[in-house]
Parts: sequence; C-alpha cells; structure tokens
Amino acid sequence: MKTIIIVGGSKGIGKAIALTLLPNHSVINISRTPPEYAHDNLTHYSCDILADALPTIEKADGLVYCPGSFNLKPISRLSLDDFRADFESTSSVPLKAFKLTWTF
Repeated sequence: MKTIIIVGGSKGIGKAIALTLLPNHSVINISRTPPEYAHDNLTHYSCDILADALPTIEKADGLVYCPGSFNLKPISRLSLDDFRADFESTSSVPLKAFKLTWTF
C-alpha cells in the first residue's frame, strides 16, 4: 500500500481521485474543509496551503496537487492582488507541497 498526499482532496477532482485511490492506498488529504466521506485509509489535515504551515508527514510515495482556489473574473476586473494570490497558489505553493514528498 502506497501513501499518496492529495492537496485539495475534499471536493471536485481531488475528491474523485481520493475515492479512486482509497481502496488500495493510504491517502493523506490536506484541504481547508474536511471531506464529506470517511475511510480507514484516509487521514485529513485541515490547512490553508496559502497561509498555514503544512503538516509534517514522515513518508509519501506520491503527490496530487489540485486545490480549487483561483479567480474566474474577467481580466478587466482582476486586481494585482488577485493576480498575485493566483500566481502564489499555482507556482510557489506547489513547490511547498512537493517538498512533503522529497526523500534524500
């Protein structure tokens, strides 16, 4: 059984991936909201990846990164702060999450 970290596994695509993996793998879900499903192979950490420190995880075999937080505003209404927040969640935060699976 492999251990897979899913960032954003409570809803949407992340939830679908988690439900697919849970029968045969240990899944660690990191998201702002707890999932509406339970399983013996599921561990959940409530965490806002943009603001909070990520939990310490001893070992992971894979990472799925699919948080659902970005602006769908027309570009004419997108502020610089909106752009910065979206850039942060799609560039440096995935690196922060990826470090959870690094092994040396």
